[in-house]
Amino acid sequence: MSRSKRKQQGQSTPKNTVDAGLQQKEAGFIIKKIEVAPLSSDNIEEKKPQVMEEKGSGKLKNQKDDIQRSLTAIYEGQPSKEWLNTLDRGRQKTWVIVLSVFASLVFFVGVAAWVGFWWFGNAGFAGRGIEIQIEGPDRITIGQEVSYFINWYNVAREPLASTEFRINVPSDFVMTSVDPSPTNEPLVFRLGAQPIEGRGTMKISGIFTGAMGTKSSVQVIAMYRPASFNSDFEQLSTKEIAYGESVLQGAFDLPSKVVPGDIVTLKYRVTNTASRTIDGLRTRIELPAGFVLSGDSQMRADDQRMVTVPLPPIESGTSTSIEMKGSFAVKSGGDLSMMAETGFVLANDTFAPAVKTEGVVSVLAGDLDIDLVINGSQDDRNVNVGEWQRIALSYTNVSGEPLQDVELSLLFHSQSSSSVPFDWSKIEDTSEGIRKGDVIRYTKKEIEGLAELKPNADGFIEVSIPLIPSVSTSTDAPIEVAIEAKIGSVGGDKVNRTVTTRPIVLRIQSDAKLASIARYTSEEGAPIGSGPLPPVVGSSTTYRVEWKVQKTLHSLDRLTMTATLPGAVLWSGKRDLDAGELSYDEAKKLVTWTVNTMPEDVSELVASFDVTLRPSEADVGRFAQVLGESRFEFRDEKLGVSVLRTAPALTTDLQDDALAQRKGVVKRP
Repeated sequence: MSRSKRKQQGQSTPKNTVDAGLQQKEAGFIIKKIEVAPLSSDNIEEKKPQVMEEKGSGKLKNQKDDIQRSLTAIYEGQPSKEWLNTLDRGRQKTWVIVLSVFASLVFFVGVAAWVGFWWFGNAGFAGRGIEIQIEGPDRITIGQEVSYFINWYNVAREPLASTEFRINVPSDFVMTSVDPSPTNEPLVFRLGAQPIEGRGTMKISGIFTGAMGTKSSVQVIAMYRPASFNSDFEQLSTKEIAYGESVLQGAFDLPSKVVPGDIVTLKYRVTNTASRTIDGLRTRIELPAGFVLSGDSQMRADDQRMVTVPLPPIESGTSTSIEMKGSFAVKSGGDLSMMAETGFVLANDTFAPAVKTEGVVSVLAGDLDIDLVINGSQDDRNVNVGEWQRIALSYTNVSGEPLQDVELSLLFHSQSSSSVPFDWSKIEDTSEGIRKGDVIRYTKKEIEGLAELKPNADGFIEVSIPLIPSVSTSTDAPIEVAIEAKIGSVGGDKVNRTVTTRPIVLRIQSDAKLASIARYTSEEGAPIGSGPLPPVVGSSTTYRVEWKVQKTLHSLDRLTMTATLPGAVLWSGKRDLDAGELSYDEAKKLVTWTVNTMPEDVSELVASFDVTLRPSEADVGRFAQVLGESRFEFRDEKLGVSVLRTAPALTTDLQDDALAQRKGVVKRP
């Protein structure tokens, strides 16, 4: 083959590609195409493999040898297995680099976003938009005007779309002025949109009228909405206030020494030291133990010896006084304390004392010792209409000298305008005192020893009198019972001294009562029962039991009526009632009627139920029991006490039933 022909044949194959098709078993792979870097023109003839299309096995062998030499020249010194591993690691490393770069980019973008949010977010709302400061005294003087300034400031780094303030003051704070005027009552300020660093002040002035020694607070609530938000935020500020002083001053003017029975005057004075007139004051005075107000006094003491007096307006720098005229009862002695409080009545009707004053009265021993006992007690007590009051009066001369011209009077006084509700026609008086109105008087004409009562001499009087059986709401006021003793002379010296015991107060309880009745026919004569009459052994007779509650006095609550069915009586289940609930406990055989309340204007409630009697041989020849004793429990709302009353057991002896009268004795069939 000529040189030019070989050149043409060599050009038919690409310069940088050798198609070998060689299987290399030792390396474990097959190379089908190898990219070879181009050779320089100077040695292309020497280095280029020559592929000759020769026939026969010799030519094929030479061709394989040429390919082997070319591969050896290119990859000499690199074992084929290590070369493949290097290629695999190269591809893996490329993916790792790509993923690392992507992760780094994501991290950088995230950090940049957070930094930007933190940096640029501080320029707007940072969770706090309004700052509030309350300026004013922490300790106030009751009755003196005081002012508080509510200063606010927009601390957000952006405008506020809306702003509202609500100021809460104590209920005893009487406002005198507000600046600016609130948008809504009582103290709501809607200020609308506010700029960056916007600020303002609200001023409230007024007078605290609370109780000395207590505490309260002024509270401000701010509601605002930042311009970059669609929701409202809230800010709270509170200032605690202590009630430490008062513009009111109180003082007592009391006698240095007092003898029981002497008429004395206890004086209390209130002074206004404020620069303005004070109105709406009230004084409460706790009287000394044993002090009895005169009968002509307009004041009345309650159960705790407390007198309440409303005061007129007190101008600045002036005073007002309260005088209490009366005497100390017998057995009073020693240093007796009294107390007065002056203050305001709050909106919830609570008394708030602004000033408290205490005083002491020295009471000397008396001349005549008197004791009053009613139904075995010297304490105030609750009584029932129609109840007998057994009154014992005892007296002793403790002066050490004779007492002349002694008179004793038993005084009855009703706190209503009417007379006391006693049945004077039934009075029992062993000493036969002279009654005039609501007073029973004993002089030396009725008791000779009262003409001159020697030292340590004593005496005793007993009186019994019942309350009337029924009273109205106008006559159920508490009754005061006391003894008044007048002493003409002590040891021959005229004194004309009057001593009085502490009154014993009798309070009339509700006259509510329970009537329990069994019937076979109604009041009109219609049959409401069934079965044989008289009842027969082994047969069933049904009766109607009626519970009736009646009253004229007071409201009642927690009413409960109970009774037990005898062994031979069964519950029928039929019932009827005006109010409440009627139930039956089968295990206890207990009938119960409960009513929550019975108002004062309700005078009667009725409940009825049917029971069935099946008499036994043991009941023959007598009246069989239909219902056990009925218990009636309730609470008197006016007196605040619980009361228990009973009604007797019921039998087949139906005295109130015209048809069943004399038909109650059990018979044999």
